[in-house]
Amino acid sequence: MKGADRMRRKITAIILAMLMILTLTPMNAFAAAPSVQEVETLIAQIGTVTRENRSAVEKAVNAYNQLDDASKAGVSNFAVLAEAQQILGIKDALAKLEMHQDKVENTKIWFSPYTEKCEETGQSVVALCIGMKENINMPMLMMSMEYIGDKDLRMNAIKIRAGDNKFTYNSGAFEKIERGNIKINNIEKYAERGTTWVEEFDIKMLKEFLSADEVIVRFQRENYGTTEYIDHTVTPEERQAITDVLNAYNLMCSVSPEVLHKALA
Repeated sequence: MKGADRMRRKITAIILAMLMILTLTPMNAFAAAPSVQEVETLIAQIGTVTRENRSAVEKAVNAYNQLDDASKAGVSNFAVLAEAQQILGIKDALAKLEMHQDKVENTKIWFSPYTEKCEETGQSVVALCIGMKENINMPMLMMSMEYIGDKDLRMNAIKIRAGDNKFTYNSGAFEKIERGNIKINNIEKYAERGTTWVEEFDIKMLKEFLSADEVIVRFQRENYGTTEYIDHTVTPEERQAITDVLNAYNLMCSVSPEVLHKALA
């Protein structure tokens, strides 16, 4: 009898353990993979893509990923899901940036909040911004290099040392160079900024800029054999700001004008 009691207690313990496992295991862990029709229904329910309804996009993506390759090929409205992911990716990237809109000229400019912070605190900075103009369907990328300091430098060259590589921008490389005075905490400072549209040379520089262990930007004036300069060491926050703008720009360039229009709506 004692042996039988021990056996019953052992069986009871096993059953209780199994019930506990079933209780703690999420119900969807044992759910069957969705059908193609169910996935198509979830995709159709996405509607207008916003950052607020990302759960609808994520639910459809998760369901689609549970299908095998043959079933995935049978999802008739997959293009809608792919487009929704593209739109959401652009919206998320742009959410990290500030946007200025000129309603008269119908232009928009996106830039990192860090750039604005540097100008407010009087810190020199290399920055990127994305521009969209009226009747132009694709974004444009602009780079600015701004010196803020106590010296009226009147720079005519900027040199960038990124690891083993050096890049030189003479005054002619910029679309424009702006100079003026600004006040930081009621103290007057000099500000000079060179701005240019980003081209192949600049892309090469930016790749080195973001990968080098140390980057030094030299704002320089050469005049009748004499040289004056101010050096600025690039901060990690400055690199991240450039990375955020580049990421948004690359995503915007990777989609069709129609998809981009939806992402910017």
